[in-house]
Amino acid sequence: MRRNCHFTAVWEFHVRGEKRRAFEKVYGPAGDWARLFRRDEGYLGTELVRDHRTRGRYLTFDFWVSLQAYQRFKKQHVAAYKSLDKKCNLLTESENLIGEFSRAVLPMPIRTNVKPQVKSSSSGHVRPATRADVPAIIALEQSAASAAHWREESYRHIFDHGGPPRIALVRQESDGRLAGFVIARLTGGDCELENIVVPNSAQRQGIGVVLLQALRVAAQEQGAMRILLEVRESNAPARALYEKCGFKVMARRTSYYVNPVEDALIYTLQKL
Repeated sequence: MRRNCHFTAVWEFHVRGEKRRAFEKVYGPAGDWARLFRRDEGYLGTELVRDHRTRGRYLTFDFWVSLQAYQRFKKQHVAAYKSLDKKCNLLTESENLIGEFSRAVLPMPIRTNVKPQVKSSSSGHVRPATRADVPAIIALEQSAASAAHWREESYRHIFDHGGPPRIALVRQESDGRLAGFVIARLTGGDCELENIVVPNSAQRQGIGVVLLQALRVAAQEQGAMRILLEVRESNAPARALYEKCGFKVMARRTSYYVNPVEDALIYTLQKL
């Protein structure tokens, strides 16, 4: 059981022979189920394992910060859960809930931010974000139309003990102003980039590159094996930034975004 996890749901599946690849894609750590679970802050990640002796047999481990978080998710997302479950019925011959397990011993607290500062230029540096940075982070986010827009309590929750492990970094100028931030979620061996913002006034100065470099270092220190992110297909500046930093397109999600409807491209940075 992974650190910071107090509750785990374990499922057993027997997968139809011709559907194994599709099953692994849907039920894996970056699959459709994991994406649905991520709507709740208490979700920590999923692991998918295959039985090498019994062909087509798999186990999934869904990790949550608490039983309460798991129950809250099921209550708030009943329709979405049932819809995806119905869609996935054709992939399996059978499924069985092995059990729902609570951690008997409390884990050691996870270090969600890196300590060392990362220099970006003579006029500023990248450092771990703090709770005191939340107002400035919100101001930056609200100034960027392409940013993910969160509620204030979601930002503050980053710094709560017992919350999902995250990396939060800010670029601070020599005069104390913040000129960008990046937030990512740690899920097992994955680091999911959730939000990155550099205001228009600070763009074309390499700040985005420096933030991603700092995130890469922090993710590696936390044991992540890769960084994942999703972006609108039409967001050419963001895609250029990611590709400049070594990210590669690994998948497409059709009509993922709304207002307007648009495909999402899934980028990954391997071998941190």
